[in-house]
Amino acid sequence: MEKAVSFLDKKQVINQRQLAWLASSVITSGGIFTLQNVLIRVSEMDAWFSYILSVFYIFVIAAFFGYLVKMFPKLNIFEISIHVLGRWGGTAVNLLILFHFWQILVQDMASASKYNSTLLLHNTPLEILVLMPCLYLIYFGRSSVEIVARVNDMFYPLFVIATLSMPLLLSNEFNLQLAMPVLTMPLKQLAFSNLLAIGSAGDIFILGAFLHTMYNANHIRSAIRHGSLLGICLFTLLIFLVLTVLGPKMPANFIYPAYNLVQVIHVTDFLDRLDIVLMTIWLPVLGCKMIAIYLAILLGISSIIKERNYPVINKQVALLVGLTTILSFKSITEVLAFANFSMPLIVLGYQPFVIGILFAAAKIKQRKQSHPMASPSDSGNSNKTPPEQMTKTSVRFSYKQWLWLGNILIVFSTVCIVIGLAFGKYKPIMSTACAMCFACCLFLTVLTTYMEVNLSKQSEVGK
Repeated sequence: MEKAVSFLDKKQVINQRQLAWLASSVITSGGIFTLQNVLIRVSEMDAWFSYILSVFYIFVIAAFFGYLVKMFPKLNIFEISIHVLGRWGGTAVNLLILFHFWQILVQDMASASKYNSTLLLHNTPLEILVLMPCLYLIYFGRSSVEIVARVNDMFYPLFVIATLSMPLLLSNEFNLQLAMPVLTMPLKQLAFSNLLAIGSAGDIFILGAFLHTMYNANHIRSAIRHGSLLGICLFTLLIFLVLTVLGPKMPANFIYPAYNLVQVIHVTDFLDRLDIVLMTIWLPVLGCKMIAIYLAILLGISSIIKERNYPVINKQVALLVGLTTILSFKSITEVLAFANFSMPLIVLGYQPFVIGILFAAAKIKQRKQSHPMASPSDSGNSNKTPPEQMTKTSVRFSYKQWLWLGNILIVFSTVCIVIGLAFGKYKPIMSTACAMCFACCLFLTVLTTYMEVNLSKQSEVGK
């Protein structure tokens, strides 16, 4: 069994849709239990603008991963760091990355366990609630990321449908005046909430452990951009619903604003416990994220010890994660404080350094080699897609044009926020118009990234 897994690990392949769903799951699943209350506490009515800085940060990470795949195909970020920095330098960088991945996994396991202990299983010992995730981590630790991507494919579309249906389910509780006036908070408070949101956006770095599963730089870049934008769009909608249903004051004092929002749903007298139904969707999505992080940790450890057959260390690592989870946090307050205030500092403290040093080392390596490594699927005309291979919808724009259109829309949405903050206190109509423009630009950016995925997929099929 282990030899078979080791062989399959070298042949892991996931498609763009699966990587996009996985990226979206990574963005949304953890923040549902940890992030909304502090964003609303800081920015109040403007909390739903807190993810614009995260979009730029994720776009930089997506471009960085695309560059690594183009230069070093069939290698993940742990193997690339050892390849370009040597055994000692690469191991030091990998230990930094692994430390962050371990923190994300411990944080998510603690938040899920304490959530279950607080709202669902009051009398169950916390140790048992932590041990249960460890069992499915051990089970999936014997497989590969392909299995996790397929499981996520089943649950995450249900999460998307459930989130998009919430405005309809909450239509009788909806009060737009609770979120008004928009863009009137001080700039420093909105900037602070944007910095806090980077802590959850930095989780997307775990996808670097699975770069060897795809060989095309455009596929990697577009899938991460589209999945992350979809997740941020859903999260923005969720925060907006919390504000317009519960107001800006009460959710700031709730531990789980999303859960309180779902409890407000009353379709009929017989359908007033839809929170149980939605919990059965939210928890598996969070489970898929934790499994993906766990597999990334296994791959990182195996690259350090030069043992690609990572199921050998599966049980030991899972039990160590469970033990450190029990010892790390005493209460949900400590979990929330760590996720909201410590994680942004950790992400901004090491990820820009890792991106910069790996990019510089890869450039130096490329100059030294007479024939730099290049992905087979990137060779030739990867960015140019023949018009005859495109559908009528996408023939008007090339891949690069859709890419830059998405970038321009995000920049324009940022300009709308700045204009609204500058003139919103004096002209409320202008701030409302800017908020509507921001929402439209965010939605259109999701569509442009979807077209990026489609065009890169069609260009690959046409080769």
